[in-house]
Amino acid sequence: MRLNLTHIKLIFASTFLIFATSNMVLAGSNAHKYLGLVSKSASDTPAKRGYMPTALRESLVAAAHASYTADAIDDLGDMQLHVGHVLHAIDPIQEPSGPGLGYGLIKAAENIIESMTLAVEGGDASRNLKLHAKHIIATSQNAIDRSRLALIEADAILEAEDAAEAAPHAIKFAEHTKAAFIGVDIDGDGNISWKNGEGGMKIADKHLGLLLDGEGLKR
Repeated sequence: MRLNLTHIKLIFASTFLIFATSNMVLAGSNAHKYLGLVSKSASDTPAKRGYMPTALRESLVAAAHASYTADAIDDLGDMQLHVGHVLHAIDPIQEPSGPGLGYGLIKAAENIIESMTLAVEGGDASRNLKLHAKHIIATSQNAIDRSRLALIEADAILEAEDAAEAAPHAIKFAEHTKAAFIGVDIDGDGNISWKNGEGGMKIADKHLGLLLDGEGLKR
């Protein structure tokens, strides 16, 4: 269940580039103000990153460390160590220290949903914004739902008395966190879309890019 290391490195590099966006300011409509919180900068995030790059980074860390958990199914201590790392990335209230940003995937995704909803409801949203906001909201909610399922498996791993008891939960743990980040091809058509609970934060970010392009805006 381990993510390909090269793939993780490439994704990590691409998401890092999102953090180093240009200084262009989203201006104009009220809808664009909320869009800016998602794509550009929010005052309560680490380094004032947007909610989307924050969620992407946290979901990447969670998926990577959950895959390490699944690779350590013969070692309860190692599994539990990586569970803590994942908890920090998903919800740092549960684990205050770790390799994540300290903001939390769930919180970032919830703020994406709130901001995109306000952007749509502001009265000056374009058809393009309304269309892709729907997709961003749906995939962000998928990531939240998958993350909460991962938290259930995390509890089971932490409460396990031996590696054999924890192992099946570790595998599901990795599946849920990977789905929160990349998504999962539920209908088997070879594509991960925003529909039917498939897409994770990577698909949400894809539709954010499409939205910004349609608005004539840059990250």
